[in-house]
Amino acid sequence: MLLVILIIFVFGLIIGSFLNVCIYRYQSQESIAKGRSHCQNCDHSLSWYELIPVFSWIFLGGKCKSCKQPISIRYPLVECLTGFIFVGVFLTFGFTLDTLVYFLFVSILIMAGFIDYDSMIIPDRTHIICILCGILLLILHPDQLTNKLIGLVVVSVPLFLIAYFTKGMGYGDVKLMASCGFVLGWQNILFAFLLGSVIASIYGIITSRINKTSLKSEIPFGPHLVISILFCLFFGNQLITWYLTSFF
Repeated sequence: MLLVILIIFVFGLIIGSFLNVCIYRYQSQESIAKGRSHCQNCDHSLSWYELIPVFSWIFLGGKCKSCKQPISIRYPLVECLTGFIFVGVFLTFGFTLDTLVYFLFVSILIMAGFIDYDSMIIPDRTHIICILCGILLLILHPDQLTNKLIGLVVVSVPLFLIAYFTKGMGYGDVKLMASCGFVLGWQNILFAFLLGSVIASIYGIITSRINKTSLKSEIPFGPHLVISILFCLFFGNQLITWYLTSFF
């Protein structure tokens, strides 16, 4: 089992490295399929030994081999984060087809969260892939149709109305809640939205104090929703069951 977990963690590191490419190239409008990885500062093309997840960053001392400019620590952090989340998916869902679907699901969420943090945009392809994950899970568990259909609308429709009438929220967040609700079901997506709102509020208060800005300053909502969605993927059902059995 330890060997399997190690293999999955390494697989997660590799996927995390690819996600770093997707995150950067989406914002720089470079093709993901074409062109070698390169230094963002001097355009130095990276050799294979400069592309080993985590270890290359450590061996290079966090600097580009060519221009010696610092390489953001976020690159190995994204790789490690993906590795640990992949292990969490495996430990939660085991040797099942669900695990493969959730590998794709969490990967696209990680990418969307960081892109939204940087640019306050959630790419539409994120929602399309999440819906695809929901369809695959529905094929595996057809009895979940009602749960997933309610999850599709229970949060997204109220958010759409708020976004439409107040103009205070991006439609990307609405689409994220709809597509992820189709994956998680209505109870988990409702829990995720409430938790994400709390996390975003705390983050907004802290950053406004640090930066001495207004509480009305815009902050990306997507990363906080992603954190809460991932939390509910792993712990939502247990917490909901505990709550219902304890208080009802």
